[in-house]
Amino acid sequence: MIHINCDVGEGVDNEEILMPYISACNIACGGHAGDMETMREVVLLAKKYEVEIGAHPSYPDRENFGRVSVDMASAEFIKTIQNQISNLEEIAALHDAKITHIKPHGALYNDVAKSAEKAQLFLTAISKYKDKYKLYIPYNSVIEKEALQQNFQVIYEAFADRNYNNDLTLVLRKKSNAILTKIGEIIQHVSLLKNEQKVQTISDKKCILKADTFCVHSDTLNAIEIIQQLHTHFNSGIEVSKPKFPTYTSYGNNGILLTWQAKMTPEVLNLVLEYYQKTINFNIKVILDVIQSNNSLLIIYDNEKINIKALQHLLEWLFSSISDKKEAATQYCWEVPVCYDLEFGIDLEEIAQKNSLSIPEIIKLHTAPKYQVFSIGFLPGFLYLGGLDKRLHIDRKSTPRLEVKKGAVGIGGIQTGIYPKSSPGGWQILGNSPINFFDVFKEKPCFAKAGDFIKFVPVSLEEYHEILIAVSNGNYELKSSVEC
Repeated sequence: MIHINCDVGEGVDNEEILMPYISACNIACGGHAGDMETMREVVLLAKKYEVEIGAHPSYPDRENFGRVSVDMASAEFIKTIQNQISNLEEIAALHDAKITHIKPHGALYNDVAKSAEKAQLFLTAISKYKDKYKLYIPYNSVIEKEALQQNFQVIYEAFADRNYNNDLTLVLRKKSNAILTKIGEIIQHVSLLKNEQKVQTISDKKCILKADTFCVHSDTLNAIEIIQQLHTHFNSGIEVSKPKFPTYTSYGNNGILLTWQAKMTPEVLNLVLEYYQKTINFNIKVILDVIQSNNSLLIIYDNEKINIKALQHLLEWLFSSISDKKEAATQYCWEVPVCYDLEFGIDLEEIAQKNSLSIPEIIKLHTAPKYQVFSIGFLPGFLYLGGLDKRLHIDRKSTPRLEVKKGAVGIGGIQTGIYPKSSPGGWQILGNSPINFFDVFKEKPCFAKAGDFIKFVPVSLEEYHEILIAVSNGNYELKSSVEC
């Protein structure tokens, strides 16, 4: 396993995609980039993904992104560094988050690594944080010696996406070989650092370079791919056995369809719903919508911020945590009144003939189970219910009706369901429910959700009309109980 850190809050806006794969983040505090709002957003993301939070102060030089050395009066320099860190502390405190480290940015990072004067000045600026936060610094640097002498807690950092000179300084960004972007080269580069504590310089010389953490810059061209691949290569081996990720395929320009086994079983539904709930709860901004069906999820995503390959990797990471913490929502069992009078059960006789059952037997079999809601559609509020007794399985009509009455309870193959409004349909109709299954004016237009249960309660024709009046007057309350 390796510790990966990333410089964030710098305007790239890819933090949400990076967070699942990193151990620590270094948040721009307003010197070279960032402001109170970006700090707040990244702190909340880091807390959500349990990522260590670090302050990333720099020279106050937004124009050059903090990548140019700036000559400043000592008092002014100390003030700006302390103000930047204090700003992040204020945000972290507001959201009950903990800062763990400080890492200088850009030109300041390079200056303190080679200049005793700059290193001493920076350590003076952060001296009051010495016992609170660790300090990210390069190995065998000037600031390392100064920091250790002053009893700072140091963390040695190496760069996963940068080439090194023989003196262990980073190759200047303006040179064509400064930045590593090829995954194979980066894996080899980090493996050497991790396993042998050595780095191969641009002169092909192997030099000792200790590293406790590896940095990838969020503005590196393919930072997302780099971090995902580093995480997979070095950290996947420690994972315990996980459920198999569902099959997936692209769906239009900005969709990915995840498909589990083509079975209408509670086991498959639970996997789908756990992952659905996990995705909803994480509220990933690049995911615009999640549409659930019996054994699939359609993920609609922002294709301007993430490509399908990176999204698939992110979804796999999210999926792998399902077995560690169940995310399924509370399930309810709803008691739905149904009248099976022949006035409504217009296909009861056909079902009885084809399935060799009497009408009383059909009603008894249909009202015996607790049906689970597997999905909702094709009409708003149409509940697809699983758990139908095999003796009631019957094909849909070869010629659908042009109009099926609102509240009609029917059978289609191995499923039963209710029409929430009048519409064309081909299901075999055996009764009618007087309640509303979809009301656009309610906070929850459909009372039930996927995973809930439906228990059909037979009522007489007289009771049906009494309930119908109560529903129309707003005086009917559907009975429900919590399923354990």
